[in-house]
Amino acid sequence: MPTVDDYAPLAPYTLAELVAAANAILRDRPRLKTSERTVRYYISNGLLPSPSGGPKYARYGAEHLRRIVAIRQWLDDGLTLEQAADKIKLGEHGGETETHQRRHASRQLEMTIPSSSPVQKLAHRTVRRINLTEHSVLEISTDVDLKRELERIEREFQRLLMPL
Repeated sequence: MPTVDDYAPLAPYTLAELVAAANAILRDRPRLKTSERTVRYYISNGLLPSPSGGPKYARYGAEHLRRIVAIRQWLDDGLTLEQAADKIKLGEHGGETETHQRRHASRQLEMTIPSSSPVQKLAHRTVRRINLTEHSVLEISTDVDLKRELERIEREFQRLLMPL
């Protein structure tokens, strides 16, 4: 059975990837299955920190995954959401006691990212994820020339930074 630590190196995740990872970890307990709606509910009630990025580019970290798995297991064991929130504040979920913090160091990962619904579709695309800063992630398809793509990105940044 996979664990949160198995999925942690794949962070940051899209919402669909986060849900797929949580459900893969909890697959031996089908009643614990979670959904995108559940994740949004947990965020709105303070059980999960907000994702990084804007609404269209929201990314979730390993801390989000840790909390979701812990909350689902606690609820199955009979705890209430309020009790789960108390445990999270104490760090009993095995993660951060405060808001999720991204690593500052840039790193590059190659990983398979399911397109659309990771659970229902077999189609995949492979991307390189490069953490640029604490708040920004660059994703580049592996089927393009990395150097050329970075040069194009640099030109686009220069264009965006030019005074109007």
